[in-house]
Amino acid sequence: MGVEENIQQQRELYGEPLGELVRRATAPLGLTQATTAKVLGLSPAMLSHLMTGQRVKIANPIALGRLHALIDLGASAGGLTTSQINERLDEIRELSSELTTGSRAVAVEGGAAVRGVLRAVASGRELQQAVDALREVAPGLAEVLQIYGSGTDEEIRAHFASVRHLL
Repeated sequence: MGVEENIQQQRELYGEPLGELVRRATAPLGLTQATTAKVLGLSPAMLSHLMTGQRVKIANPIALGRLHALIDLGASAGGLTTSQINERLDEIRELSSELTTGSRAVAVEGGAAVRGVLRAVASGRELQQAVDALREVAPGLAEVLQIYGSGTDEEIRAHFASVRHLL
């Protein structure tokens, strides 16, 4: 399979090529590719292969969860100090132990995976339209779509904690 086909598969999986996604997330943070790889828990070579389309997907769900946390951090970086950003980067690096045990693990990892799937198939505007359409006929489903489609990691954790007993 060629690079163009791989990049097309990335668009289908993630909504955009991983190179663009990673750069959009890390540019506001001023991260190098090597630092980004370290935060994600990937080798620099693997991250390079993903970003250039030589590899299609992030197979490690922990690394994918970290990428979604990095995306969220990049989106909010404008209002944070360098110290706050560095503290949050350390927290993201440590997600591996949190993602492997306990309900927080399921909430973060599963929430990131669900968010990734939703964002891959619909824009934020389309997700909000779906939430609005569902609100009257299926309010619980509308809430799940809202939280897991565009909520923060903290909102996902809180929601998961509130429904965990139903699982």
